[in-house]
Amino acid sequence: MLKPRRAYSLGMRLSWLFAALTILGLGVISLCIFVVMYVDLEQKADTELRQKTQLVKHLVSEAARTGDMALMRHKLDEYFASHEDMAITLLDRNGTPSYAKLPRSGAFTDARDATIELSQLDKLPSVGSARIALDRSADSKLLRELVIALGVATALGALVISMGGFWIVRRSMAPLVSLARQTSALRVDQLGQRLALTPPVEELQPWIDQFNGLLGRLEQAYVQLEGFNADVAHELRTPLATLIGQSEVELARVRSADELRETLGSNLEELHRLGAIVNDMLFLSRADRGARAAPSPQASLRDEVLEVAEFYEAMLADKRLTCKVDGDARTSFERGLVRRAVSNLLSNAIRYAEPDSAIQVDIARAGATSTILVQNDGAPLSQLELPRLFDRFYRIQASREGGSENHGLGLAIVAAIARMHDGDTIAQCAGGRTSIGFTIGSRL
Repeated sequence: MLKPRRAYSLGMRLSWLFAALTILGLGVISLCIFVVMYVDLEQKADTELRQKTQLVKHLVSEAARTGDMALMRHKLDEYFASHEDMAITLLDRNGTPSYAKLPRSGAFTDARDATIELSQLDKLPSVGSARIALDRSADSKLLRELVIALGVATALGALVISMGGFWIVRRSMAPLVSLARQTSALRVDQLGQRLALTPPVEELQPWIDQFNGLLGRLEQAYVQLEGFNADVAHELRTPLATLIGQSEVELARVRSADELRETLGSNLEELHRLGAIVNDMLFLSRADRGARAAPSPQASLRDEVLEVAEFYEAMLADKRLTCKVDGDARTSFERGLVRRAVSNLLSNAIRYAEPDSAIQVDIARAGATSTILVQNDGAPLSQLELPRLFDRFYRIQASREGGSENHGLGLAIVAAIARMHDGDTIAQCAGGRTSIGFTIGSRL
């Protein structure tokens, strides 16, 4: 089994990376300074040797024309006497030294040599070549001192800058520490709290907004869950209380077969109601977990609505209502789910429609979206009630509950079916006419 990797400190990692980059940067700068100085000293030495070479050639050429070797030696002594860092040796054609000007301190410990061929001067057989040496010990010492100075400067600079970097990173990480402290203080009973930084940090604000949005959704879900639990308990308590009460009464004394049969029939109705509630809750749970409508070939929505409306003909006649279907749209949908949604919408419209009125079902298609809208005349709904029509177990008022067969999940199921078809719900009310429906998207 793999061991979990040990957590690392982002602040320490950034600090050490900053320190490493500082050392690297200062090291590169110091190296550049050293290289520039080294090249400059090399070029200076080459230039000086070249100048001295030209001077020796000139003096030897002059002596070759005049034949005055003594004058040439005198000028060489006079010139090189002021240059203790240089030495010159003249060699005859056999390689034997004929003139030498050497430093008083002896041989150079670090020298740059240059050899000059002078054998072309036939008038001076005593001069065949010249060797010039330039003492580089001062330059070497300067370079060594420069290396030490640059090394010390790099180390001290890196130390100072790195300490400042550690402090800056620590200060910069303070908002994250504050967010961690605020997050740890969140509790279930304080879901209304939100994260905030003062002053706001531009890079962290999107993360804070997303997290606060998540807290808002959690708060809303928690409130809905509490309300859902209360509604479920309320809905199940009534039929269970009825079943228990009737059973206790029947068991309290001897009953005839007809009486028991009547009680069992009443209990069966309550059990059917409980079963319907449980089945609807299971369907909503499956939809909440992301269930999708099964794809199918495109078909007519009007045909489905007409078949459902035919099933409700008896209920429409009983309340002296008529149902009219206008429009059509061909799209891909799951037939069973759409029929169930339309059935819930028609049942809701029939329940709350005024007698002797007409229920209108409009079907339309706009772009890639198809719409089914069921309209009925009835008591007006406020703008505060419309958004809650699709909440689970939501009923506007007791007078509109419509009996025990209505347990407040019909429109919630419509909303779930709309989501399963990549659609949305519609709820409008104007002039006493209520319009409720849903849309079907085009991604199936």
